[in-house]
Amino acid sequence: MTTNGILKESSPCREMCNAVKCWKWDISQLISRQPDPVAKYAVLVLNRTISQNQDFIKNFWNNALLRVTVDGGTIHWNTFFNKLPSADQEVMKLPELVTGDFDSITEDVLQKFKKKGCKICHTPNQDHTDFTKAVMEVNKYCKTNNTELDHVVAICQSSGRVDQILGNIQTLFLVKENHLLNSNTKVYILSDDSISWLLCPGDHVISIPEETRKHKKAWCSLVPIGEACMNVTTSGLKWNLDHEPLQYGVLVSTSNTFDGSEQVKIKCSHTLLWSMRIPSVAG
Repeated sequence: MTTNGILKESSPCREMCNAVKCWKWDISQLISRQPDPVAKYAVLVLNRTISQNQDFIKNFWNNALLRVTVDGGTIHWNTFFNKLPSADQEVMKLPELVTGDFDSITEDVLQKFKKKGCKICHTPNQDHTDFTKAVMEVNKYCKTNNTELDHVVAICQSSGRVDQILGNIQTLFLVKENHLLNSNTKVYILSDDSISWLLCPGDHVISIPEETRKHKKAWCSLVPIGEACMNVTTSGLKWNLDHEPLQYGVLVSTSNTFDGSEQVKIKCSHTLLWSMRIPSVAG
């Protein structure tokens, strides 16, 4: 079901599944240029340039329940902030947490936010990426403050170093496999003008925003990560799958698009990475 128009894990979806788990996804209010003020989400700024639309980022940041800058992401947030008009700077909220191993942040920027009263969480452990450790800090924050989040959205990039891109996807898996957050909290990667998340084995109904499905350069993808997905069935795509495998060396559904339907339905036997373009957030 959906709560306040925002994604919520549903009970079994009668139109698609019986005993199989089914999720409904509707991110339209979360990624609009005026995010739903009642949506309970955290925003994490990772160590990449903030490329999204300025108005979207301002509203998305201020409407978040929790704001976190991650290591060098603090520099990028500071740069974004300094480019805003004075009137906008006055109303922008501070990050509640500044976290990371601090090998990418400069001392002057770190001290600036420390003096402003932001909580500084040094996480030197090199067994995990700063993104993963930031998720762990978000979980600690929620437990300490008796807060539940519906979503965690990491603002990052999908260009540049391939190892860092794969590391971000690894964090999505670690959240799921190691229960780094409340089981009802969903984690997304927001990059440039696209958003990505994992689809666990089961049935999924994804609401596609009108501007996305009607955009002339709309795209979406279904990519198996870590293992083959031996059975995938879809509807709502231009090129649908019918009990087909997705596997590197066989078939991977990149550069797909929509058939105009309001929903895409996906049934998968193994975990897939779903991505789609969101024109409204583009810079």
